[in-house]
Amino acid sequence: MRENKDTAERREEFVDAAERLFKENGIVDTTINAIVKEMDVAKGLFYYYFKSKDDVIDAISDKYNSSFRRSLERALQNDDYEERLERFIEDVIVSFRNMWGELHGENEDIDLTILTARTIDEAKATASALLEDLFREGNEKSRLDIRYPKYYADMIISGIADIINSSESDLNEIKQMIMEVIRKYRKE
Repeated sequence: MRENKDTAERREEFVDAAERLFKENGIVDTTINAIVKEMDVAKGLFYYYFKSKDDVIDAISDKYNSSFRRSLERALQNDDYEERLERFIEDVIVSFRNMWGELHGENEDIDLTILTARTIDEAKATASALLEDLFREGNEKSRLDIRYPKYYADMIISGIADIINSSESDLNEIKQMIMEVIRKYRKE
């Protein structure tokens, strides 16, 4: 058996081991027994940290989305509104590209649909809310005239995520397309 570790560190070990096994074997074919065997711990220890395999999937998704959110929040640090908006769009594009790459295991035949869907959906919600706030700020500062900021934010973020998943589009091309849409709503 392994030595005693602090709670957060041990929980992270479970998350990392489960993610590794999911990417090797798929989520359906990875059992709790396989996770505890990989970690060389008693099964009861798994249940100390998680109620089910589903909880581990949520923890992996949370790990990805914490990193995603930190990246986007860094983009919002600029004082200049125009630069902040453009940097935010750029970081959303790069962050989704990175997330899609990390979520896909090396073997494309492995089914990670449950993990991918949860993670991407949460990332879309996070990015949409932040972009909506940027649009509302642009409206308040008379920089933009977007009548439905939430819907435009949802549409743009979903579009970015879907384009990145479905093609090898150049990141600058995606950014240019998105900025062209936003420019149509700029107040002169």
